[in-house]
Amino acid sequence: MLIVDDEPMIREGLQTLVDWNKYGFVVAGTASNGREAVEKHAVLLPDLILIDIRMPGMDGLQAIEEIRKTDTVCHFLILSGYAEFNYAKQAIAHQVDGYILKPIDEDELESYVERVSEQLKHRSEQQLNTEQTTQLLREELLQQLAAGKLATEASSSVELKTLLGPPAKYYQLLLIELYSREHSLTLNATLKKKLGEIIEQKQLGFVFSAEPFVGVLLKDYLLQNGSREQMRQWIEACCGTRVRFVGAASEAVREPLELQRWSFAVSGLLKQRFMLQGQQIHLASLAESSKPEEASANEELSIDSLAQKLFYMLDIGNKAGVEKSVQEASESICAVDTSESFVKSSWAQLLTNVLNKASISNPQVSIQEDLSIITALYLAHHYDEMIVQLKKRLLDLSEKIGKTDSLTVMKQITDFIERHYSENIKLETLAELFNYNSGYLGKMFKSYTGEHFNTYLDQVRIQHAIELLQEGLKVHQVSERVGYANVDYFHSKFKKYKGVSPSSFKSASGKPVSE
Repeated sequence: MLIVDDEPMIREGLQTLVDWNKYGFVVAGTASNGREAVEKHAVLLPDLILIDIRMPGMDGLQAIEEIRKTDTVCHFLILSGYAEFNYAKQAIAHQVDGYILKPIDEDELESYVERVSEQLKHRSEQQLNTEQTTQLLREELLQQLAAGKLATEASSSVELKTLLGPPAKYYQLLLIELYSREHSLTLNATLKKKLGEIIEQKQLGFVFSAEPFVGVLLKDYLLQNGSREQMRQWIEACCGTRVRFVGAASEAVREPLELQRWSFAVSGLLKQRFMLQGQQIHLASLAESSKPEEASANEELSIDSLAQKLFYMLDIGNKAGVEKSVQEASESICAVDTSESFVKSSWAQLLTNVLNKASISNPQVSIQEDLSIITALYLAHHYDEMIVQLKKRLLDLSEKIGKTDSLTVMKQITDFIERHYSENIKLETLAELFNYNSGYLGKMFKSYTGEHFNTYLDQVRIQHAIELLQEGLKVHQVSERVGYANVDYFHSKFKKYKGVSPSSFKSASGKPVSE
């Protein structure tokens, strides 16, 4: 409230004559004449002014008339030493709340003050109810807009423009998804409140609930370059260190209603959160929002072959090869399906296959210990983070089991053959593993071993076959154990190198003949 009187003692006395706090008032200032009252009103915007009529310069009625030009809701109580009907008539014309004669009756003044206080409280409650109603209506409208379900009659009505405030040149829709290892039902509500305070304080638009997301309608704040980074920082600051997020935004449009056609694209992009980079705001595209085509039959996934190659790279300690194999497996899996469940289950199968092979050929590998790689895989929030982590863990495993001492390449290759002779290994496989041209590697191998690759492999297999036959295994079992799927082919190879059939060799060695 503001006290206006040309007599200092009256100005001072009125400040304590009534218990202003009791009625919700605070004396914000005083003025000694009408002109000063107009000036202080413009600064203080009081709810109530106690003003004398007779003052030098601009009198009280003139001051009220001037103030009423810009303020129709301020309450006035007139103080006057003159009980003239003309003054009272003018006071009524200016919509004053009371006309109090001097000397002031304390009870009369307090009665007027109490009545004004009740009126202000009522108006405040009405204003609060109106604001709450507006917020609820705006929230509902924005939810429908973000979901692409805003009714045509609502979107074309005056209500839309009223609820969204002054028109903007550009509008943009932003949806934010939150996630955390420590799941909390209050995550969205907290972000909505904190980010809402920033956005509305800066008059950039409105923040609303768009379950399971938090929505933001931006007005004349285009998410590009620096502004997108600024928004990212605001969201990150509101979320705190324990909560992760990813955002998806539409392009800027001229009319709010145009955002309806972006709803599927923006929310659809967030459904692919696993393939997006975390802690970032991504821009949606209408061209990419159509339903993806089914994977063709030609894009069948061969987990075994991918696992075999990755294991070979681990086994020889080829770190560059490990990284390349992970990348190739990644591309093969994603070519079939990029859904989080498919990608993770495919990688889990592939890694289980690799780890089983590693544990068989390398006693130092604990299958339980290294299955933690798969556990970490399922905990990854984003694909790129998962791949980085996989590469790191597999490179660590490569150092643990890889044969990467000072052996020459040829010695590594012959050792590799000794460990994997029972598998379907080929010169081309070794060339790729050791990064050589297959023709050149064949010549190097012949020079080093004195034998062609296939001959050397056959000799290794036959030598192991002899050991197994001497242990009493049946011929067909030996054939399968050393890498010959066809028993007849094994017979011919064995006879070629040993001059007798496997069964004859077994009989000659004193073992009973058994096919």
